[in-house]
Amino acid sequence: NDLTLTIHSSACRIAQELFGGRKGAISVYNYKTGELLCMVSSPNYDPQNRPNIEEDETGAYDGVYLNRVLSSSYTPGSVFKVITAAAAIENIPNLYERTFTCPGYVEVEGEKITCMSQHGEINFEDGFAQSCNVVFAELALELGKEKMTATAEKMGFGDSFTIDRIPTAKSSYDVSEADAVDLGWSGIGQYTDLVNPAHLMILMGAVANGGVPVEPYLVEKVTTPIGLPLQYGSAGSGERLCSASTAEKLTGLMRHAVTTNYGEALFPGLTVCAKTGTAEVGNGQNPHAWMIGFTLDEDCPLAFSCVVENSGHGFPVAGPILAGVLEELAQDMRGE
Repeated sequence: NDLTLTIHSSACRIAQELFGGRKGAISVYNYKTGELLCMVSSPNYDPQNRPNIEEDETGAYDGVYLNRVLSSSYTPGSVFKVITAAAAIENIPNLYERTFTCPGYVEVEGEKITCMSQHGEINFEDGFAQSCNVVFAELALELGKEKMTATAEKMGFGDSFTIDRIPTAKSSYDVSEADAVDLGWSGIGQYTDLVNPAHLMILMGAVANGGVPVEPYLVEKVTTPIGLPLQYGSAGSGERLCSASTAEKLTGLMRHAVTTNYGEALFPGLTVCAKTGTAEVGNGQNPHAWMIGFTLDEDCPLAFSCVVENSGHGFPVAGPILAGVLEELAQDMRGE
């Protein structure tokens, strides 16, 4: 039989080229139709010209048989602030009137949770846009373990999603044994937090859709050698991951981050909402670079997730990869 996928080959080729051999994962789907358009796990290999991976000593093929989009989990860093923001939106009535003070750290039980900048006096919206660790550590501490855990679980942590019956790895948020310092770090995506890239893509699609995700699918159709249809791909609605009101506020926060911090020049012709992350992984390694988000364009509804392992800060590393892929997909969807 003949198998036709939803995958956009040139977008995947561009992603592979922009990864440049670095390890990581990128996924993009149409959050209205459910079509999975880009799924690249790097590094890769040509299955028709397979190298002798078992004897490779360079490390270039480490984890090459693992689909990092579907089956991996990573420290999220600041992309987890989307979850902490949702918990705060739903549980702190005067959140948008609050002012926080960031001298570059917050002291908790004699230990410092550090921020990458000294933001001074800052409100919640700008704290999200500037990714202030002090703001989100303090919010996690104020919310407490139960509310943070309840929001994370509602937004899909602890659950496996499926893409054409392929289960994803489960994202994890567990603060049951955390002390106050650990809880603060968990609110900024550190401590023991782990996320699956496909989960974050689906979550971004849910936020774009008012809280309810359209389930991604990979197989467009299956036909016999003489063209008779055996199967057509289709998408259903998943379980609600956040309320419509929370989704609207998260959209505003992520749009504010793009317009006031990241800049719109990276995504010409697209109205992008996004959050970046720089995830510390310890052991002297460089952090993972993240960017997640979605577009608001009716003719180009795309939700995305991208992580580049041990490569530095999120925006300058993951941003250009996404920019190239989204541009290619937008041109095709718009017939340009």
